[in-house]
Order: sequence, then C-alpha cells, then structure tokens
Amino acid sequence: MAKPIIFGDRIEITYNLGKENEFKANKGATVEIFDQEYIILFGPSGCGKSTLLYCMFGVLEPSAGKMYVNGESIYDFTPMQMVHFQRKTMGIMYQSFNLIPSITVLDNVALPLIFDGVPPNERYDRGMELCRRFMIDKVAHKRPTLLSGGQQQRVSVARSLVNDPQILIADEPVGNLDSITAAQVMDTLAEINEKDKKTVLLVTHDAKYLPYAHRIVYMSDGRVERLVPNPEKKQILKLAPGTTIVTEIEQIARIYPYDSPNELQVKSIVNYLTEELTFDQITRLQKVTEAVISGRMDGAGYLRSLMSDFDAGGVGLPVARASEMAGKLMSIVEHALDVQRYRRSKGEGGVQIRNMEFINRIAEFISGQFELSLDPTQKEHFEDSIAQRIGGFIKRDEFSEQIGLSLKEGGVGLNKKQSFDVSRLTEKLIALGIPRTGEAHH
Repeated sequence: MAKPIIFGDRIEITYNLGKENEFKANKGATVEIFDQEYIILFGPSGCGKSTLLYCMFGVLEPSAGKMYVNGESIYDFTPMQMVHFQRKTMGIMYQSFNLIPSITVLDNVALPLIFDGVPPNERYDRGMELCRRFMIDKVAHKRPTLLSGGQQQRVSVARSLVNDPQILIADEPVGNLDSITAAQVMDTLAEINEKDKKTVLLVTHDAKYLPYAHRIVYMSDGRVERLVPNPEKKQILKLAPGTTIVTEIEQIARIYPYDSPNELQVKSIVNYLTEELTFDQITRLQKVTEAVISGRMDGAGYLRSLMSDFDAGGVGLPVARASEMAGKLMSIVEHALDVQRYRRSKGEGGVQIRNMEFINRIAEFISGQFELSLDPTQKEHFEDSIAQRIGGFIKRDEFSEQIGLSLKEGGVGLNKKQSFDVSRLTEKLIALGIPRTGEAHH
C-alpha cells in the first residue's frame, strides 16, 4: 500500500496554553493524505480546519502529536530546512490574496524565485509562462490593485506554483469572489490536480465544492469526524471493490452537510415514511421551483417540468399531483407578492396596520386552503392578526397563539391544528415575500 504524503498523527493545537483564555483548536486530529489527491477539509467556521491546514504548512506547531510530510517530522526541521520545505514542497493560496500592491503582477508571481537566487531572465520567463497559463499576461505589468478579484486570485494561483511545489494548499480561496469567478478558480484547482498531478488541500465551509474532492475530511469541534471518499470520482488511493458506494446518505449530506451520519440516516428514513419523492426528484423539484420564484419560469412551464419524465429532465410526477403542486405554488407566489405590496405601503410611522386590499386577499387565500368557516367577527380578527404578523408587529409564535384565542380574548377561535397550519402557511408567504437582502423578520 502507498505511503501517505502527509500524515497528521493525533494532532492537538492549543492557543494560549496555560492561560485563562486557553483554547484547543485541534483535539487529536488524525489524517492521511496521499500523493496527487484532492482533499477538502470541510466544516463550519471555528471547527479547526484552517488550523490543521496551517499545521501541515509548517507554521503552527502542534501542542501534541506529530505532523509528517514525505515521511519527515516537519517540526523537527531546523529553521533553514523549514524555509526550504515551505518554498519547495508547499505552495499556498489565501482568501485575501496577500499580493504586494507596490509591485507588478509579474513581480508578484516571480517573487518567490528571488529568494532562491534565480536569475532575472529566468524569473521573467517562468513568471510570464504562468501568467499566460492563467490568462493574466495582458495585465502582467499592472499593479494588483487595478485587477478584479478573480484576476487577483489567479495571480495568487500563479505565485503559488512558480516554485513547482509538490503540494498546493488553499485556505477558503473563493470566499471573497462572486459565484462565477469562484467556479472558475475551483475549475483551475481541479486542473492543477489532474493535469499537473499536484496534491491539492482545500479548506471550505461551502458544501457545493465537495464534488471536486477525491476525499472529504469532515471536521467538527477540532476533531476529524469522518473521512469520506467521493464515490463519483476515481480514487487516487486504491480501495477494495465495494468500499465506496453512492448511497442516498451522500445525496442528503449535500443538503445537510453539517449533520452527523446518524442524523442523515434518520432524515433518509423519515423521508421514506413521509414522502413519496426520491431525493433526486426533490433536487430536481428545488431547481424548477427556484426558476419560478426567480421569475425565470411561468406556471405553465412549471407544470410541464413537474409532469415530464425524470429522464427527460422533469420531476416525473403524476398529472394530478403535478397540477395540485403547481396550483399551490403559483397561489403562494401570487400572495407572497401581496405580502411585498403590503409592507411597501408605509407611512411615516412605519408599516400601516390595515391595507384591506392586500390583507383581504391573503386572509381569503389562507382560510380557503384550510376550509375555515369564519363569521364576520372572526374574519375581522383574522385579518387584524395577519396584518400584525406581516407588518412585523408580532412574532410567529405570538401570531399562532393569538389566532387560537377565543373571540372574547380578541382571537379567532381556531383549534391547535388550525392555528399550526395557518401559521405555517403564513410563514411561507412571509419567507417568500420578504427579500433576504432587505428587511429582517422574526
């Protein structure tokens, strides 16, 4: 069996050791990484993934345990050996780029070569070769501050490769980039791994990048919770047949990336007990529903997508179920717009408590969904409660409680199930009707 290129043996890293504010960032983390693998260290902020990465880089000595790279205990190196290791074995990309603003792009790329005593002509040639590869040759003589975020990160990539390192490490390299530029950088890292045969170590908390990796190191609370091969990618480390299998758990994990294996198993079983849709269908349903919500698809297109065979790109629902679902969504979208319109009708004192046109439509829609038979007084109280909730004057639990009160107490007199159902649908309208980039709600 191949030996790992990196072996972290029960790594513990403690900040402020022995002080009142002592904090243990890594708690016995053990990990093996093999030559030419693409590894992602994944977990929520503060889980210790970046700490472990920088320990591998040679800048965070463990409080306990050993870090081996190419079979050598790197923290036994002399200072000069460590400098040579970090120059020749490791290349690094940062989220914040860390470019020097006072020198050109080309000089930033070639800078590591100066410390190796490489002659100027050779530095220029090697630097320009990388600039051309990463399509920054036309800005090679500009200052980094004149470049876009994506261009600056490509400069960072080129600089990290100028010494032809064996291992490329990247700490949240796309955290400051827009989605399109981030995808381009991630594709570049995949190319470096596949074509240049570099070992790539990436830190991220974003689950959408997990398919790039050969294996994912899931971390939580300073520990390696599990190390999972990507069954959809050919493994560098040879595994026995049957070791990896694409299961529903892997699919659910992409939706709930921070859940434990047990929690994922529970979600799988609960889904089977409560829903007839597969997770593949749910994923497809999410995509077409997003298209409607974002205005890229109308109701007729949504219905066609729901009814179309799964193999043809649809969700594959029966006609009756598709019609019911399409009608329900379009009604929700329509009345979510009423939520928007109501909240926009503001006076100097804030959101108006009454705007009958919008509130009436919302109240009639909700009561119709649950076949509520309301007398005039109940209807008035119902509309008042909806107006207060949508206006942000009461919280969701207060709304649910209020509509369950008796008429004498100012409520609507709904039973517990009715109150729950009405409150749940009202929150769906609010969630869809209030832009995430705008107002906060509770």
